[in-house]
Amino acid sequence: MADRWDVITLQVENLHLQILPGIGGRLWDVKFHNRSLLFQNSDLIGLSVDETNLTALPTRSPQFKFPLWGGEKTWIAPDYLWAKGAPYTALDSAPFQITSLSATHIELESPVCPISHLSVKRRIDVVSAQRWTIRHHVENHGSAARPTGIWSVMMIDRPATIGVKMQNSDFQLVFGAVGNSVVELESGRIARCLAPQEFKIGLPNPDGKSLIKFGPNGPWLECCVPPPQPGEAYAHQYPFEVFNSKDYPYCEAEWHSPIALLQPNDIITYQQEFQLWADDATFFGTEREEMIRCMSL
Repeated sequence: MADRWDVITLQVENLHLQILPGIGGRLWDVKFHNRSLLFQNSDLIGLSVDETNLTALPTRSPQFKFPLWGGEKTWIAPDYLWAKGAPYTALDSAPFQITSLSATHIELESPVCPISHLSVKRRIDVVSAQRWTIRHHVENHGSAARPTGIWSVMMIDRPATIGVKMQNSDFQLVFGAVGNSVVELESGRIARCLAPQEFKIGLPNPDGKSLIKFGPNGPWLECCVPPPQPGEAYAHQYPFEVFNSKDYPYCEAEWHSPIALLQPNDIITYQQEFQLWADDATFFGTEREEMIRCMSL
């Protein structure tokens, strides 16, 4: 790439996926019928990046010791193993190499992280005008086993509403105060990320499906991941998390693979399947009617 801020676009009809290889191999934006769905931090766009001094970059969230670039990326769980409370620079902020590219797919590979000894590979495929997939690979290049989970974090333009179908289960408050932002339904839980109020919650995701509603008149997005299986554990207890920022106009949907004791030279993988619907009219009539009604408000 000529410049680390150069963007590559994968397109099928009105679905455009913008990829930013130069900053952690991110899915930088999803544009659907010309509407941008993901958050990009305008305070950072175009700045030169010194990977040895990332804390020098401007931030409105000094409580987090790392740059909030935006988009969707592959993080490594558990976060208690991070150095100085920040995701591994080589995997989050360094340029990724493009190893394969066509009009509808891209494969990206990180350098090997000198701290965790892990590397990340990401493959993004546009399947149709409404669907795409992301496949995450993490490999251990070190000499010792380490607990490792794949953690896909998507930064979403606010306002948005995020829902998970579940019964007879509660959410975990990770930090902050939810107030009336988390709503309990008979068929699930929804997080209304409408205002600048910091909170993070963990949620079960028993059928592996989560819903995102982008604004009052925006599209719907469903993400399907493998449902949790008996005996599986997660680095942050739950397979799905929601974060809402008080400092920037975004919220996050965060998906976790089961945690594994990753042996030297071993690989773990995790696949997400995404589908979009343009508006309420095209989405109504699908399952989860109660959740759909409440998330549409």
